[in-house]
Amino acid sequence: MRVVESLVIAADPARVWKLGGDTANIADWVPAIEKSHQEGDVRHATFAGGGGEATERIVEHDDAARSYVYEYLSGPLALKSYRSRFSVREHAEGAEVVWDAEFTAENAAEEPALAEAIRGIYRAAMESLAEKIR
Repeated sequence: MRVVESLVIAADPARVWKLGGDTANIADWVPAIEKSHQEGDVRHATFAGGGGEATERIVEHDDAARSYVYEYLSGPLALKSYRSRFSVREHAEGAEVVWDAEFTAENAAEEPALAEAIRGIYRAAMESLAEKIR
């Protein structure tokens, strides 16, 4: 299943990327994450409200393109696979943040509900990022 969310932020793309592209510190702007850190290419994220810890591998990180890709390794979500790209692009009104994911749930019947949850996390995170940039 694929999920894509985007948001235009009235700010310089380099400023948006400086915060959004810092893979180790996503807890600074993602409301669903209460703490995060990174060891090598593995990011550790603790979900807010006792939601558990997830580990993700940063598989690509390109400052020039303002984009990174990560894969879910382990955590509370019942996923067979999950690969996501976070990008900050030029836009006439500033910066466009695009966050997309391709995933397969362990139980295919759960994919629509997971997609909605992921969309909600992405949307809230991008809105938080916009607030922190302003």
